[in-house]
Parts: sequence; C-alpha cells; structure tokens
Amino acid sequence: MFDKPLNRTYERIMVAIASANFLLVLFDLTYIPLRDFWLLGTVRIPLIQRLIYLPQPLPITPLYDPIKGIEPHRATQQYINTVNQLRRTIAAEGVDAPATQALLAELRKQSKTMVDTNPFALANKTGTLERIKNLMRLRVFGDRNASSKQSFERFWSDEYINERDWQTNLAWFEAQIIPLMATNYWRRYGEDGDFIDHFDAIDIPFNLLFFVEFLGRTFWLSRQYRGARWRDAMFWRWYDVLLFFPFWWLAPTWAWLRIIPVTIRLDQADIICLDSLERQASQGLVAAIATDISEVVVLQVLTQLQKAIRRGQLSRWLPRVSGGQGSKTLNDIDELGELAALVGQVVIYRVIPQLRPEVEGLVAYSVDQVLRQAPPYRRLLEIPSLEALPRHWHQSLAKEISDRLFLLLEQASKNQGNPPREGALLVSQLAQKFGQTLSAELQEEQVGKVIQDLLVVWLEEIKINFVRQTHLEGIETVLDETRALQESLEQGRLKP
Repeated sequence: MFDKPLNRTYERIMVAIASANFLLVLFDLTYIPLRDFWLLGTVRIPLIQRLIYLPQPLPITPLYDPIKGIEPHRATQQYINTVNQLRRTIAAEGVDAPATQALLAELRKQSKTMVDTNPFALANKTGTLERIKNLMRLRVFGDRNASSKQSFERFWSDEYINERDWQTNLAWFEAQIIPLMATNYWRRYGEDGDFIDHFDAIDIPFNLLFFVEFLGRTFWLSRQYRGARWRDAMFWRWYDVLLFFPFWWLAPTWAWLRIIPVTIRLDQADIICLDSLERQASQGLVAAIATDISEVVVLQVLTQLQKAIRRGQLSRWLPRVSGGQGSKTLNDIDELGELAALVGQVVIYRVIPQLRPEVEGLVAYSVDQVLRQAPPYRRLLEIPSLEALPRHWHQSLAKEISDRLFLLLEQASKNQGNPPREGALLVSQLAQKFGQTLSAELQEEQVGKVIQDLLVVWLEEIKINFVRQTHLEGIETVLDETRALQESLEQGRLKP
C-alpha cells in the first residue's frame, strides 16, 4: 500500500496526539451548549424531569471560561451577591433590622429589572429565566399563570422573610434559583464583531506539529516511490490537511471534520479495523448508483438498437444471397447463408427424426387420401368382408415410406463429409436448398418489415422486463453474490 505506516510506534504516537487534538476540538465545540453541566455537574433527563449529579474531578468552567471570553453577568451576579449579603445580615442583625429591609427592597427592585430586561438573552438562556419565573410562581402562588413580578415582590417581603420561615425560604431559593442564575454569563465581543474565542492558542501548536509532519511524511513518500512527486504525495495524503487546517479562523463549526484523518490513522496504526465498515460503505454507495447506471446503459443500448432497426439498417446488416459485390465481410463468409444452411441441417437431420410418430401419421393420412381417389380402392372399402384389407395396405405402405425416408436421413447424417450415395445426396441437396431458400426469403422486403417490427416490439418488452426485474430483485442481491464470491476467493475456497 502506498501510504503504509513508516513505523508502528511512530504512527501510534501521532495518532494519540491527533486523537487528543480531536477530543479538544469536540470539547470546544460542545463547551457552550454543555456549560451548565460543567458548571453544576448535573444532567436533566427530559422525559422524567429529574436531575442526575455527576461528580467532576476538577472545576472546568474557571479554567475554560476565559478561553471563550466568558465572565459572570453583572446583573445576575449582583443579584446572587445581594442574596448572600441578605443571609449574612439577617444572621447578624435580624429580620427587622433596617439593613435587612433595605436589602429586601433592593432584591424586589432587582427582580423587577431582571424580568423587564432579560439579562439571559445574550447567553441564549431566555428559557432559564422562564424556568426561574415558573418556579417562583409555583412557590408563592401555586399557579404557573400568576404574575412573575408579583411572585418576586411577595417572596422578598416580610410575609416570607420573617423570623420563622426565612431560613427555609432562603434555603429553597439558594438551592433552586441561585444555580439557574449562576448559569447566566456575559461574553465579550472582539473587534471583528464576533465573540472572543482563544481556542487558537490551544489549537495552533497542534496545527504546526501536523503541518511539519505532513511535509516530512509526503517528502519521504515521494522519495520512497519512483515516479511520485512531492505534490503527488500531498494529494495522496489529502486527509491529513484537515489536521492543520485553521478551522478556528475560517470555519470553527467544521472542525469536527478532523474525525476523518483521525479515523484513517487509527486504522493504519491497527488500533481499529475499518474493513467491514469500508465494505458496507462501498456496497451502499454502489447500490445507490448501480441500479440507475445499469438501467441507463442497458436501456440506451436497446434504444439505439431499436432506432437502428427502424431506420432499416437490419437489411443492410444481412448479407445478400448473391454475395453482392458491394457488401463487405470480415472473413469472406456468407454468415446468413451459413446460418440458414445450419438451420436446415438441424431441421432435417435432428428435428424431423424426433418427430417420427407424427411423420408416420401424416404419411399414412396422405397415402389414404391418394388411394381413395382410385375407384378399385373405394370398391374394396365398400365390401364388408374386405374393408380392413385396404386399411392394412395403406398403413404398411405409409410405414414403408416413412422407414425409407428416415433411413435416408440417417445415412445422410452419418455420411456428412463423405461422398454421398444417391439418396443421401438428395437429402443433402434438400438441406442446402432449404438453407438457400430460407436465406433468400429472410431478405425479402415484406418479410424484413415483419421481422423489423417484431424485433422492435421484442426489444421494448426486454426493456420493460429488465426495469421491472431490477426493481423487484434490487441490486443488493447482485452485490451480495459478488461479496460472497470475493470472500470465497480470499479464503481459498474458489480458484480465480
């Protein structure tokens, strides 16, 4: 194989690096949609609306948020800080303290501003705000159709925040609402008008490594194989270009295409085996186009043949009986004459002998009809005691004639190629005359027109039946048979 791995250890090291780069690309592409998971460590199951907590070995968002230009949103972060300050103030000064009342008023004000301005919109988390509002409605009024502003207004009032229930209510708010607010963020824009994204700082070292490796590998291949230029080797290893293509600059959402070179390298390093997948993919591709191609090719050939027959080219294809001087042949043989002679020989020497009972019956009938024309024969039939005698005569005569005829055919068949006897000569002349007459009659204009029409209709039936049979059986049947034969050859059960 042209791009056989240079060294298995080297290939496995490079494929490990390529796989790590691809995993980083997938992580970067999915970080924003999955940021809530990386922040909270929870997964919500949609059907049953339950949260599953998955522990994380280390905090991800503090490390990766700066790379994506993410920072806490000022409005929601200020809201969270105010709630934390309220807990500390109540614990230190009590519920009725002026500082506590001031913080409750500030929370009511911030709640109204949050509902009106929707600070979740930039992060595409308007649904999170709606969930927060629904939770507050159910908590305060028990009704999802209640006013969200009134729900916040009542929750941050003395009715809920009192000496008896403030800890319970604050604990509920911190457990249900604060995590949802924490998922909101602000993402900075760059001078190009897009969100800031520093993934290039991670990806560029990999790009440089694979670019240098690509140059070195293709140069080595161009030296290993004669007639292969450096440019040719680069075309052969085209998929490696995806490993150092700057997707982060030109098309960030297409970076997942690096799965192509990573998969191919995993196969080349014998880490995975893609033989079955390759066979299935090729069979699926062939099956998708083979039916259309086969139909187009066969129908085109048959249609062109029909057009040629309609244009009268059939008569020009048939050689003339006279061996016309204007006709061109490849081997100076009258093919039609030979074919007609062969048909005559088959009919006389092969077909007629197999029809002996029918021939004897026909001869007997003919003899009987001829004898009936003779008055003495009719008189014998009228005599009751002698009526069986004429029937015995014509049957014996018919059998004798048939025996003589078939004997001549047998002798003529056995003596083909030898100087014929008189009877065999007559049979041979009959066969030759039969072929010449058949050849001449086939070239008659009226007969040729009938043959032309029949051939056109016959070809049309072939086209219809071919298309129907192809769609009924499907090209997959042929492909499966081909695949089975190939596997048999590979296993040594069949000889090529």
